[in-house]
Amino acid sequence: MTRKFILGFVLGGVVALAAVAVAGRLSSPVSAKEPGFSTQDYIDITNLYNAYTRITDMGGAEDGSNYASFFTPDGEFNTAKGPEALKKMVKNFHSGLQKNGWSSRHTYTGLVITPTPEGAKGSVYLLTFNVTAKPPFVDHSGVYEDWLVKTRQGWKWKKRVYRSSESFKPS
Repeated sequence: MTRKFILGFVLGGVVALAAVAVAGRLSSPVSAKEPGFSTQDYIDITNLYNAYTRITDMGGAEDGSNYASFFTPDGEFNTAKGPEALKKMVKNFHSGLQKNGWSSRHTYTGLVITPTPEGAKGSVYLLTFNVTAKPPFVDHSGVYEDWLVKTRQGWKWKKRVYRSSESFKPS
């Protein structure tokens, strides 16, 4: 009986220690578990997302090179692949804004960055406001799913996929 008691006590202790180890692993920051992925990487990727919204909204006066510079040379956004296609896409976007007489403000919420062996996976909600309207309103919304890589020039998008969703329209 003593032997069973000791064996049960030891096994119970092992199970308890395993549970504590698993709980500690689940609650610890991802960056601590990913070699080479630093706090600075999170900051740099967040800055990439923020700079992208500025160029997307205000970059209509140039040829689209600033926009294309956020992507790798073979980077893609939905069906546009490579620098020339990306430049054309953003120029068409700005032409459409001018034609329709309105300005946009892209706003991101809920950014999630997950380290991957290749770099990082990002996901973020998008709300695009028509700021020319009185009062301004959310014109459209959706979700970006992103694959990022770290280059000599910093973090870049390898691939972006945008999925549109219904926007709230007040009655």
